[in-house]
Amino acid sequence: MGHVYYHHPGDNQFSLDFVHEAPSEIVARIVEYDDDVAVKVRKYDLDSEFFGIYTSRVGGGDVGDLEFDLDEPLSEMGADNGTIVARLLEIYQALIAQNEEEEGVPVEAYKNIDIDALPGALNRVSWEGNATDVAGRLASNLILKHALPNANHRTAVALVQFYLRRIAPDFSMPETSVEIDSETYDWREWVNEYINDSKRLLTVRRKNVLLKHLSDFGATALERKHEVQIDLTAYELDMYPAEAKTVYATAHEELWIEFVEEAVERTDNPELMEAPGLSKAEFAEKIRTLE
Repeated sequence: MGHVYYHHPGDNQFSLDFVHEAPSEIVARIVEYDDDVAVKVRKYDLDSEFFGIYTSRVGGGDVGDLEFDLDEPLSEMGADNGTIVARLLEIYQALIAQNEEEEGVPVEAYKNIDIDALPGALNRVSWEGNATDVAGRLASNLILKHALPNANHRTAVALVQFYLRRIAPDFSMPETSVEIDSETYDWREWVNEYINDSKRLLTVRRKNVLLKHLSDFGATALERKHEVQIDLTAYELDMYPAEAKTVYATAHEELWIEFVEEAVERTDNPELMEAPGLSKAEFAEKIRTLE
């Protein structure tokens, strides 16, 4: 099997950024990186020999120590976006604190929080339709923006519950995590299937050109950290990046709508699949009434 690592097997903070068969091209690419980018190179020999560059930004610090001034960004987002983003960041910070308490160690940031990207995620959501459709789109677009390091999927799951509770106050998500031991938690199996499929779609959406090159070199499987396997033969890779972003964003939205539908069925709340969703303005107003 033509197996390639997406995250470096020696340090999963490094992810695959570039591949080429010529060492001179690898060197040329390395010297182009900024000073805050660390680099590892790995050699592969599948149908042909090639090299992969793995990169990681250095000096990110702990997520809990990241500081950001919200006043100006929120004021520039508009009332509804600003209200939703402010609550979203509260959810995110609470999840990071919970994770650090459970794991007993600070969560290391691999990128900065991109607050300015969050309104774009909200603006891309189609807020029409039933509650589970809107909740799924909201979660999907938040994940696709990838603005919140280290807790992207957990924040999306928490946001689903928060949104649906504005419609059905007694709604609670089914159990999504399980304690492996006193210091380790993981997704429950039913959730993990969605999370892993989500990560597969994210990788293919962002890196279809890179993955097409890997396929040409003989790769058939790409392995992300936590042993998430991506079957490269199962995805259409030969398309322009803009097309891939659209095609796989649609698939990602559909996946997260399915996730929300299963969540409400597991909690005996199937009526939420028929209940009208809240518009952005209605959702923001519901949040303001909590304050």
